[in-house]
Amino acid sequence: MITIDLSGPFVTYSILATLGILGWVWGFRYFVSLGLLTTLAYLIAVQGGNFIVGLINRTYSNLPRLAAFLTGGSTADVAPLGPIIPENLEAPLLLRVLVFIGLVAVGIGYSFPWEGKPLGGWGGKRPLRILGALTGLYTAVLLTSAVAIFWREFAPTANVPDMLARALNSLPTWTGIIPSTITAFVITLLIVTVIRFNRIWAVDGGGGGGGGGGGGPRK
Repeated sequence: MITIDLSGPFVTYSILATLGILGWVWGFRYFVSLGLLTTLAYLIAVQGGNFIVGLINRTYSNLPRLAAFLTGGSTADVAPLGPIIPENLEAPLLLRVLVFIGLVAVGIGYSFPWEGKPLGGWGGKRPLRILGALTGLYTAVLLTSAVAIFWREFAPTANVPDMLARALNSLPTWTGIIPSTITAFVITLLIVTVIRFNRIWAVDGGGGGGGGGGGGPRK
């Protein structure tokens, strides 16, 4: 009987392997959008979560002053509103999770002009496949880190099945390598953009040989 230890690195390695393989099969052009939106989601919702909450609260609080300014009144005589988001753990965390999921969903569901179709198969167009696999691993690191950080904030008040808790507790936050990893991804994008600037909008054809799909094009 085979026993899988969910408290070990199995879950993490599975996520890394899955997205790395998808990146290889789909190719860099098709996968880079998810990498970009995941990066944006991580910077805003994970590392800058308090920034989102503060921005929304400040905007809401200053609505009366904005209305007074637009109607020609005196903004100094208008009292600001109280914060719309309570200053507690649950509301900001829920907002950050929703923002993160929303941005990642855009990266998955929206078809950007540079994407084209997934390469498909396993062979051909090796540079695009290598860059796609690396982007898949990079995206997996950010996703894993985000889930781990969100879970550690939610865990003290959570009531989830023991198996799920063990799996979530096994995920690393990777906070020590995230800044350098994001920097490396951005530098790679800049290099690819400079080298292939004249072909950014010239979508390569799909079908790199070999069988197997790996996912159809986005709608």
